Parts: sequence; C-alpha cells; structure tokens
Amino acid sequence: MRGLSVLRGGDAITVRFTLPDRTTDNLPIREGAVQASLCLAPEASPCTTLSGRQDVPLKVTPGTAAADRAIVWTVPLPPSDTTGKPQLLAVRVQLTNLGGKTAGWSEPAYTAAGVAPSPVEGLRAEETRSGILLRWQPVAGDSDEILLHREDLSPQGEKRTKQSEPIWLVSHAKPSGADADETMDTSAAEDVPYRYTALRRRIIQLDQQKIELRSSASPPVEIAWRNLFPPPAPTGLTAAPFRENGAFAVDLVWNPVDEVGLRGYVVIRRQEGISEQQLTPQPIPLPAYHDATAKPGIRYQYEVQAIGAKGVHSASAVVIVEPTTP
Repeated sequence: MRGLSVLRGGDAITVRFTLPDRTTDNLPIREGAVQASLCLAPEASPCTTLSGRQDVPLKVTPGTAAADRAIVWTVPLPPSDTTGKPQLLAVRVQLTNLGGKTAGWSEPAYTAAGVAPSPVEGLRAEETRSGILLRWQPVAGDSDEILLHREDLSPQGEKRTKQSEPIWLVSHAKPSGADADETMDTSAAEDVPYRYTALRRRIIQLDQQKIELRSSASPPVEIAWRNLFPPPAPTGLTAAPFRENGAFAVDLVWNPVDEVGLRGYVVIRRQEGISEQQLTPQPIPLPAYHDATAKPGIRYQYEVQAIGAKGVHSASAVVIVEPTTP
C-alpha cells in the first residue's frame, strides 16, 4: 500500500491511499481483492480501528495504473476528536489478503483532533464587468486562509477530472468590521455555469508535523457570467460642420472604446420635429463618421454609442451642431 495521506475537513477526515497490485514478495495479487482496515489514535497511543472501516473488501486489478487503484475514504471523526485543543492524530491503514496474511499497519499519516476552523458563511456571487465577484461574511480576528473551489457545470465541464477544477487561496481578509470579504474570479468563461464553494484553511505545527486543517465546505452558490454589461461610452466626441465645393456635411470623430469583442459604433441624429434617425444601419468599425445628408440651416444633436460583443449598447456620447448660415 502506497501514498497514504489524510486531510481534516470539518469533523471528518479524507484518507487517500493506493492499493498495490503485487504482494510483498513482488508477485501479482491473484485473488483480485484485499481487505482494508483504518485506524487512528493520538501519537504513541494504541491505534483504534474505526467502525465501518474494518476488513472492507476492495477489488485489485493487477497491471492497472496507480490512479485506477486509488482509494478515497471520507470518514467522520469520533465526537471526542472534534472538541478541545489541537492534538496530533496518527492514521494507519492495514491490508489483508483473502488468505488472512498482512504486512501489518502502515506507517502513519498525520492529522489533528480538536476544533476545526469555522465554516465560511454568507458566500454569494455576482456578475461584474471584470468577472464573477465572490463575497462572504468576515469573522473578527480571523487569520485563516480562504480556499475557493469552482466547479464547471457545463456538459464539457462534467468530463473534467476533479484534479482539474481550480482551487485558489485568498490570504488577506478585509479589516474587521467590513461588510464582506471578497475576491474576483477573472478567469470565468462567458455563459458557462459554475458552482462555487469556500472553506477556511489553517496550518498548524504539532510535534514537528505540519498539519492542514480545513473547515467544512460552505453551501454552494451557482452562477453563469453572461457578460451583458454595456461597454464604456465613447469620449471626446466632436462635430465639425463644413462646406466643400458647395456641399454641406458634418464630420464626427471620437476616441476609440477599448473593449474586448467590441462590434463597433452606431451614430444617431436628432432634430426638432423629426423622429431620430440611426445613420448607421450596421455598427461601423472606426471612431469617425461623415454625415453628408446634413443641412446647414438645421440644429442637430448627434449621439454615438458603442456596441458590445453581445449587442449591448453603451450610454451615448452627445454633441450639438448649431445651424449655419447658407
């Protein structure tokens, strides 16, 4: 048996190990099964086999990859191990073949008894222009790190392994008294449904062992980043009426809008007593427009709007052109 590890999460432990496909004599395991037992105890105390985790039958397929022989058990701790100050706990696994032979209890992996970090409360998610904003209730004097987990709920995401689902840390909380702690997920893809959970993580040192303690996971929140926010309004709009070779026209120019996926701009003209006219049936790509249909004796109001990747219009930039003498 290889790769024994243990992680405390709330009032339970998650134990991982890899079943061997060969005996201690380096021969293939022919029976196709072994029995596994799990025990835990404070260091230097007799190891107590956990109820429901004694002589558990497990299949073994010789020649398969280690990942296919990985075992993950999540086991509640006895109530006596979930209260009080942190105390080192040794976790061991014993494998027995169907003939009753065993190599004995494994070398220990370590976790800790005692009170676990408190769960994250009030987790919520909202869309912003920059991504998905995650917020949760602060705890006064809390110095634990926050672990955030994102699960892709799309059909494509369901095919991904758990190891590929992103987990990231928030190490610095807001000052005590703030309404909420927060972080921004800027890597969320558009229109993909996600499920987020959060937990607290604490690293402690016990008898030269570095132990990671986690809270139980928060209730999940689900959200999709639809990115329906309007782009910024154009700035710097100017209008220049002029005559050339007896013809009158108005040239409009403005500063380009820096927006990923911008479709372009629309130009709208308004005049008293006449309904507005959209001069650009389709968005134009450049931040300029030549209005050759304007007349010199009319007061015009021009509006320019940016169009986002999903067709959402920005607020208008506005400029007035006063009547000119023919």
